[in-house]
Amino acid sequence: MQRKWILLSFVGGLLVIASLAGFYLVRRPGAQPLQAGLRQFPSSLSPQLPYDVNAAQVEAMMAQVHPQNGGEYSPHDTELVLKAQREFDILSWQAFLALNWPQQSYESPESSLNATSGQPLWSYWVPIEKIFLPNGARPQFPWDPAQQVKDAATNGIPLTMTKAAWRQQASASDNFQAFSGPLVDQNGKWARYEALVDPEEYEYLYKNELYSIDGQIRFSNRYVNQSEVSMPLNSGDKKHGSIEIKLSWKELGPNDDRSRFYTKRVRVELSEPTNGGPPQYRTIDAGLVGMHIAMRTESSPEWIWSTFEQIDNVRQNPLEHGGLSHANFMNPALKNAPVNVLPAKNGDCTNGTNCQTWYENLTTTPVQTSRVQVPLQHGLNPIDDKITEAVAELNKQVQALLHSQGSVFQYYELIGTQWPVHKFAPAYAGGQGSAPESITNKTPGDVVPVFLVNTTMETYFQKGGQNAGCLEQDDRLPDNCTADSTPVTGTESCVGCHYSAGIATGWKRDMNGNPVIVNGVKQPIYGENGHFGRSAHASFSWMLQIETSKQNLGAEASTPARKRFSMHTPNRQP
Repeated sequence: MQRKWILLSFVGGLLVIASLAGFYLVRRPGAQPLQAGLRQFPSSLSPQLPYDVNAAQVEAMMAQVHPQNGGEYSPHDTELVLKAQREFDILSWQAFLALNWPQQSYESPESSLNATSGQPLWSYWVPIEKIFLPNGARPQFPWDPAQQVKDAATNGIPLTMTKAAWRQQASASDNFQAFSGPLVDQNGKWARYEALVDPEEYEYLYKNELYSIDGQIRFSNRYVNQSEVSMPLNSGDKKHGSIEIKLSWKELGPNDDRSRFYTKRVRVELSEPTNGGPPQYRTIDAGLVGMHIAMRTESSPEWIWSTFEQIDNVRQNPLEHGGLSHANFMNPALKNAPVNVLPAKNGDCTNGTNCQTWYENLTTTPVQTSRVQVPLQHGLNPIDDKITEAVAELNKQVQALLHSQGSVFQYYELIGTQWPVHKFAPAYAGGQGSAPESITNKTPGDVVPVFLVNTTMETYFQKGGQNAGCLEQDDRLPDNCTADSTPVTGTESCVGCHYSAGIATGWKRDMNGNPVIVNGVKQPIYGENGHFGRSAHASFSWMLQIETSKQNLGAEASTPARKRFSMHTPNRQP
């Protein structure tokens, strides 16, 4: 196929070009390589789930890094950040492989990543639908990893679309992406999602009763001025901290090459009208197409955010014996088709209009999906391009190693890793004239890279040109304050979205002090003044808000919500 290329610009030795299928970074002739001095990926694979990077080493390097006015990095600072970035990217790959490493039993790995027996480490963890139960009921504790795998083997892995993490609408399902709707692949089938947490995080949630709205309100009022959730950190190399993962799957069809996917037999709940009866299910062969890994560590109290995809998601790749692979979510023949467009709602309609949701049998047109590469903008994302290139180089190293061992994971790639350059550095306030700092430092920690999305999980967050404020899920502005209208090219990022997550602090009340009732259900307040957790009260974890918002609300808290102040993430002022 002949592509038409458009020259955009030269940036830092990279030629930024675009085709109708997406953006690409290409080295300019004669430019110096950026990879000098970066650590190579270890030559042997390990089933050991890493605890953290070398926190002391990274902190010592980052103590020398001081972004200049406007957020730019000096050449010396850029070199140090890229060296640290490589450590986090290596950790991401090691975590990805360890989590997918087959186990004889919990934390007893098989000798080879290619072992055909055993289940991956993540399958022993806690699915979020077993944490956030109807009516805020108390979940099982302690957790039994062996029973979880036994249940999955007996009943299939249930991708029950009505009880998954990181959704906004109470009636939504895991057919839907965060805060939006379904992603339809090139076969006309919906992507599916599931989320799990490690036992360390589950213990924290259980002991603090954060699995219910009432428990969250009690937590908020118990600690008053220090009521932010603080998920566990690792303890050196002796105990892991909180780890959350989210996986995206596609239904494998006859035109999909199954040898290029990590596969599972899964049971899925259909997004169809039930007419008052039970949900409809069917069993499918699913291929892994995306994986988020979030780890809270000593080096990164703002979490380490890693995201992976199957390499054929939004592009075709050369095959070993000629030809090109089948793209999962992109049709190269539709050169002029709009990209990343959410399908129109078509279910639960009133007189054929005002539809509230999507029905699976009516939503089969593939979504033309693309990865939006944000161009460099002064002071906004000064080294994102260099990080992207370094990640691509590391991917080649790891994929070559996996290819030599015949592993299916050679067909996966790290999209990127976000981490804090200066942990605990305060966030920057929003409002008119606050860009680019309010975007670069939307969250605490001086996080890099600025933008990072997974095309299978945040397809519709990639909006390109938009006003600087508010970006996606950004509710830091005081009431009645005008958002920054400065035009920027932006998408979002893992940490940028999750910073806004909140927990329940009380019940909404009317002017007379009575609880606000909507459709017979009391309405909780999540975060300060009912906004979406403006101050990171949920320790960057959306599931605390989203999953409890679907529970039938129990008795209201004995005391109203109190005004709360962030003790750890004060706003950085202009």
